[in-house]
Amino acid sequence: MLELKHLSKSYPGKRHALKDLSLTLPRGEIVGLLGENGAGKTTLLKCILGLHRFQGEILLDDRPLTRKDYAKLSFATSEHSFFPALSAQAHRDFYAGHFPRFRQARYDGLMDFFQLPRHKAAGRLSTGQQNQLEVILALSQGADYILMDEPFSAVDHLTKCTLQEELINIRQAENKTVLFVTHDINEAVFLADRVVLLSPRPSTIQKIYEIPLEQKRGRSDPLLLKIAAEIAKDINSGGQDIPNNYWGNL
Repeated sequence: MLELKHLSKSYPGKRHALKDLSLTLPRGEIVGLLGENGAGKTTLLKCILGLHRFQGEILLDDRPLTRKDYAKLSFATSEHSFFPALSAQAHRDFYAGHFPRFRQARYDGLMDFFQLPRHKAAGRLSTGQQNQLEVILALSQGADYILMDEPFSAVDHLTKCTLQEELINIRQAENKTVLFVTHDINEAVFLADRVVLLSPRPSTIQKIYEIPLEQKRGRSDPLLLKIAAEIAKDINSGGQDIPNNYWGNL
């Protein structure tokens, strides 16, 4: 279990990015994180990863999260965390050498499915291919907790659906915990067991939406449409209702 307790983060000369935020992530849960631009979603992930100093506590299985635990966390971001000069093959070798639970078969299967070049420098891949590689590495690392920052934002629709289904399958088969940032309400309600909406800065939790459906759900399920409309209404400062066919117009 991953616990954030009274987490606050501020930058010199600026107001708080996060203020007194508390959230518990049990094993085997997918949680979507929504909020306006600048609400601190990425900052929150970077605090968990130890990339930012913060006030408060982050606990992993009732103990303070330390550098020794970071192999239990994987990270995929649309800003990319790979080594641009290294090929996909070199990344595979690096991950296999540094992460004992690296899933070689999963990596090879996804690389083959998306037909990604294995010997071309990652920095020379197209943006869509780079995002695919980023997600493949995160899903193959073997981590217990998968953190994702808009991981599907620059891939085509078919690729997005395939990677989303793979994420769901991994969660179910291996009891993984996933925390992902997105601006796509429909993606959030389709993937998540809970959706967390952050308030404008200084950000804390504005509302949590439970998704009371089995993970194998239809994208156009009426309940998902209803929850998506509720979230959109809460985000909209004017409180304007969203049409009933909101999802179908996408």
